[in-house]
Amino acid sequence: MNCYQCGSRLSSEDFCTNCGADVGLYKKILAMSNYCYNDGLARANVRDLSGAVVSLKQSLKYNKRNIEARNLLGLVYFEMGEAVLAMSEWIISKNFEPSKNIADEYLDILHSSPTKLDNIDQTLKKYNQALQFCYQDSKDLAIIQLKKVLSINRNLISGYQLLGLLYICTGDYDNAKRTLFKALSVDASNTTTLGYIKEVNRLIREQEEKTGKKVSTLPMETISYQNGNEVIIQPVYAKEKVGFSSIINIIIGLLVGVAICWFLIMPARMAGITQVNDEKFKEVSEQLAAEQASRQEIEKTLSDRQNQMDELQRKYDDITGASGRKTEHDYLMDAAIAYVNDPTDSVAIMENMDHISEEFLDSTTDSFRELYAALKSDAATLAADEYIENAKSAVKANDYNVAIEEYTKAWLLDKSNSDVLMNLAHCYRQSGDTKKADELYKQVIDTFPGTQNAVDAADYITEEQD
Repeated sequence: MNCYQCGSRLSSEDFCTNCGADVGLYKKILAMSNYCYNDGLARANVRDLSGAVVSLKQSLKYNKRNIEARNLLGLVYFEMGEAVLAMSEWIISKNFEPSKNIADEYLDILHSSPTKLDNIDQTLKKYNQALQFCYQDSKDLAIIQLKKVLSINRNLISGYQLLGLLYICTGDYDNAKRTLFKALSVDASNTTTLGYIKEVNRLIREQEEKTGKKVSTLPMETISYQNGNEVIIQPVYAKEKVGFSSIINIIIGLLVGVAICWFLIMPARMAGITQVNDEKFKEVSEQLAAEQASRQEIEKTLSDRQNQMDELQRKYDDITGASGRKTEHDYLMDAAIAYVNDPTDSVAIMENMDHISEEFLDSTTDSFRELYAALKSDAATLAADEYIENAKSAVKANDYNVAIEEYTKAWLLDKSNSDVLMNLAHCYRQSGDTKKADELYKQVIDTFPGTQNAVDAADYITEEQD
């Protein structure tokens, strides 16, 4: 024991021989902390876990740095299924005493096993879900959830107590007592558990008095004794029940004997029958697998054939016009009709001819190509002039987007007109797209070298770069 003021080792005197501090009360406080620790240890040894928790907490109230008491409290919590509380105590202990502290080993055991940590996490989530079901008055769902919790953490006292309380609320007194007895096997002197058992016995007596019939098959009273670290809970049966119980046990013994004889004789015969059945099952399974594979292959073949037929039907409909979609022949016919009606309506003629692709022209008849060329040669120049006029009107209205669109159409129809390409570059420049304008100026220089437009285009590019 060291002095709280200077840290020197204390003697039997009530004052520190080094600094002279009064340590009489200090010694009494530490002695009381150690006494409560010893009491908690004694209670833990006889599985009075709740009593041990009370004593150890009292020890820590006197001396929060009592490492032995804090580590033991963590062990008691862990034995009661409260892993989170246990880890909290061990972490606090480790902070007080970082070196040579057995709490390190406890925490390392938990951290080295992801399964244990996952089980702790699952237990907390499921227990909280069970509590939520209780608040929602969904007792059946809460019971199912608590059973899952206890299958993961078999020492969770609070889980057994809550499950027992739910059984009491639903009138299932037998299951309530069985559950509470399991809680007592973990914590032999838990007052909450004992109170629940007493309440169950009272409810059973009241119900038996009202109905005149026996309600519970479990004894009304129990006795318990300590066997090492285990608490044995033994029911006290009435003497008049002993004879009947003996008869029941004899009958059960006879049935078990007959069952054992049956299972000793039958296994060999059952093994032979099972082997034959397994071979037949294997054979049938192989046949079914082969038939299924063949069926899938046939279905795939049929699907491919159907897709081919659908594609051929679509092409046929496009050629004949049955699909309702215009074909290249329809567009050429519309262009010819527009030319006959008004040879100067070059825009309408070219809009129809724009739907005819170069790929189709390569694969069609000579007469189709000749008519296409004749219409285009007559209408292209007129259409280009009309697109140019539309573009000029748009420029006057400062609508450069429309001007760009119209000049582009004119350029595609007549790529020998350098003015069109030059004006298109100017429109891009006026719209703010200087990058595109520079590309078109360079195209003017490359396509029409030596012309005045090429010279002007070079000047415009230089100005933009500067």
